[in-house]
Amino acid sequence: MEEEFVLELVYRLSRLPVSVYTKDWVLQSSFGTGEKNKAAYDRQMFQKLQQRLEEKETDQAFLPYHEQVPIGLYGCRRGGRIYILGPFCYGPLQTLEAGRFLRRNRLEEYPACRMEDARNVVWFLLHSGKAAAGREAEATAENGREEKAVLCGVTDQESMAEEVWQMEAFQQNHTYQEEEKLYNCIREGDVDYLKEHIDDIALPHPIILEDVKKNEEYMMVTGISLAARAAIEGGISSKEAFLYNDLFLKRIAACRDIQAMHVVQSECYLQFARIVRDRKRKESALNRHVEECKRAIVTRRFERISIDELAADVGVSKEYLQKLFKQYEGIPITEYITDKKLEAACSMLRFSDRKISEIADHLHFGSVSHFSLVFRRKKGQSPTAYRRKQQRTLY
Repeated sequence: MEEEFVLELVYRLSRLPVSVYTKDWVLQSSFGTGEKNKAAYDRQMFQKLQQRLEEKETDQAFLPYHEQVPIGLYGCRRGGRIYILGPFCYGPLQTLEAGRFLRRNRLEEYPACRMEDARNVVWFLLHSGKAAAGREAEATAENGREEKAVLCGVTDQESMAEEVWQMEAFQQNHTYQEEEKLYNCIREGDVDYLKEHIDDIALPHPIILEDVKKNEEYMMVTGISLAARAAIEGGISSKEAFLYNDLFLKRIAACRDIQAMHVVQSECYLQFARIVRDRKRKESALNRHVEECKRAIVTRRFERISIDELAADVGVSKEYLQKLFKQYEGIPITEYITDKKLEAACSMLRFSDRKISEIADHLHFGSVSHFSLVFRRKKGQSPTAYRRKQQRTLY
């Protein structure tokens, strides 16, 4: 009784006719089908859908009436119940071919419903309630079957037929401009726009496989891979991009329904955009010469460091390097050198038994007294006091 109420509500919201059958194809209830007698073609398509659901042992299938006419049937099974959605119209019928088809097969008007709404209803029927107990075992068995792929070229005739079908069946693919709009958001790290318009710029694509879930999975694998490449073009390393690419593909493969896939795909796009955005922000706040100089100082912290040599290494004059360093780091190069040497001194005081004089000499401070003076000024205590306090905390 509760399910009938829900199905009635589904019909009122989507205008999508729903018929409920037992596993033996005995009609139990229907919503929105009306009193209209089915044409011979309707009955024929119903039988095809019935055969497809039984033979392929799949939990859902979509069957278009004709490659150039946007009318179709959706079927899904959950536990011991089978749900048939439609027939419904998912696109305009004003074409010459559609008119001929309807007249030739004595077909009348069908309720209009967006394909996206039909998919949502199927998802709801498959996942509502607790009657899907056997579905996991069925899905495991399906995934365990070996699929044989026939490798062959695509002829011009096949290409033309596919193009005509997508145009006339109103399932044409997205345009390059639509694709660029999406991936440019990732390339530029435009997280805010992507977050606000994630549904608006989702790329439309046709249903080219009978297995609708597999169709969406293939499309999303392609989308995530393209997003990874857009992120690389945005400035992140290929290693990092492909690592995230693999992680999101694993999450897609683990999804049990189309809605979950869409969530993962949206998270993927936003994740790549955030990484690119953060990388660009970091780069805009840095200076290449200063960063090279800092790396050189860390590398040479146990050597006697000359600012002239640092400037020569990064390819600028000494005066210009000092000016850049002060501008971007807020301290003189000499102070930065001292800080890095003292970091090394602290490690040696904590983790070695070297004498303080040896540490001062190893870091080229000139004398123990100079080292102690600089250390006390920076750390607020003498090297001896620092060692005594820090070594107590080690076990």
